[in-house]
Amino acid sequence: MTGASAFSDPAGMPPGQADETWTTWGLVVKHKVAAVAALALVLLLLAIIVGGILASRPVLVTDATTCTSWGSTNQTQQRDYALRYLREHGPLSGGVTNPASVVSAINNGCGEAYVNDVEDNITVLQAIRQQY
Repeated sequence: MTGASAFSDPAGMPPGQADETWTTWGLVVKHKVAAVAALALVLLLLAIIVGGILASRPVLVTDATTCTSWGSTNQTQQRDYALRYLREHGPLSGGVTNPASVVSAINNGCGEAYVNDVEDNITVLQAIRQQY
């Protein structure tokens, strides 16, 4: 029989190849430089990820927070500040006591600050009071 088949007889293989099994450790031993480079790359990526996690911190929004920093806050932080604003300063003009309206007032005021290129100088309190 002279046809090709998917099964090969280990007896027909050259010596040393019939029982070779591939293992991770075998690859590391055979390719030491590549293994060390891959390990260094993994450690570098891990250090970057851990450093990013440790360096990130939540932004605490206060009356002195600038519009630039306001743009970096998430919805929870914005809502928390709106509730604090209503508790400390009372309702907006017109008697509005809805936290979403406070956030909207800040966003509108900060939008004006961005148009006038003063977002680094205007605080969220000034944005609410339209002092830009």
